Amino acid sequence: MNKNYVVIMLFNKSNDKVLLVKRNKKPYKNCWNGIGGKIEENETPLEAAKRECMEETNIILTNPKLLVTYIYPESNIMNSNTKLNVIYDFVHEVTVTDNEEGHYEWKSIDFVMNIDSKEIAGLSNLNQFVKEIFDLENIKKFYE
Repeated sequence: MNKNYVVIMLFNKSNDKVLLVKRNKKPYKNCWNGIGGKIEENETPLEAAKRECMEETNIILTNPKLLVTYIYPESNIMNSNTKLNVIYDFVHEVTVTDNEEGHYEWKSIDFVMNIDSKEIAGLSNLNQFVKEIFDLENIKKFYE
């Protein structure tokens, strides 16, 4: 069975913070992660990102872009046939009410860039997403 997800890296307009959720559920319970969820049948990754972002945060994505789609190998039992679509956008920094997904905070880019943090979900991939997005958008060059 294929699993198809979006994770949304939502930056503020001054490019110094990203909205993260401290998850209430597994996987990554009590860790900070991007907004996101499952892509529904007949939904594109960008449509799913818009829907998930609105459902979780009441924030309307105005110019979402697809950074990359990761396809995890079937040989990986944990992530068999899993696609992860990384979407990003830049929005006004607004307060987001906590909900069943978790606690929302605008975290500094420095917080996300700390690859040694055990508080951040995943395999330090959030900081990789930030580096690539900031390079693509000419915000900050991490790579020459």
